[in-house]
Amino acid sequence: MKNRKFLITFGHNLDHSNMDDLVSDRLSRHKGPIQEDYFDPVLRKGAAFILNYQIIDTNADRVSQRYYLDDYHITEAQLQGFLYSLNKLKGTHVLCNPRKQGHHWTVIDEIEYSCYAYQTLDGRDLRFIEYQNDTRADAVMKKGIPRIPEHRHYLAFPTDCSQEEKDRQLTDWISGIIEAGRQ
Repeated sequence: MKNRKFLITFGHNLDHSNMDDLVSDRLSRHKGPIQEDYFDPVLRKGAAFILNYQIIDTNADRVSQRYYLDDYHITEAQLQGFLYSLNKLKGTHVLCNPRKQGHHWTVIDEIEYSCYAYQTLDGRDLRFIEYQNDTRADAVMKKGIPRIPEHRHYLAFPTDCSQEEKDRQLTDWISGIIEAGRQ
């Protein structure tokens, strides 16, 4: 999909204030209306593509998802300038395939746990805990996430991982967070 790019920033206790300033300074003036056809958008004159940007803070008490539905009509140079500034801030910033995003669920002890699912441009699959779907799951995850190392706050699969293996690893990962919350 050449007319759309999808960027995510993820990490724990991200610098939301400075990210907001960057979006305001570098992207906001290029914001357009939501497109009727997500996969074949109409670009503003001079734009090379539409950028969608999502922030995922693994600290559940911090606001995420702020820019997810915004369409920014920009050029490659504008994207590179935004990334240059963004890379000075805390977090991992990665371009993902706009066609490969969704949700991944697992049920443990009769509680459904939901994750955001993304695929990077190099084919790695990423999973992040999704909050506000089940209050029981939220309570368990909010207790466990702070007790595990930051590099375990999300799950990354190699490109050659089968769906069965992804399902197993997701269940193991969630079980580990649950166990950490019990300690």
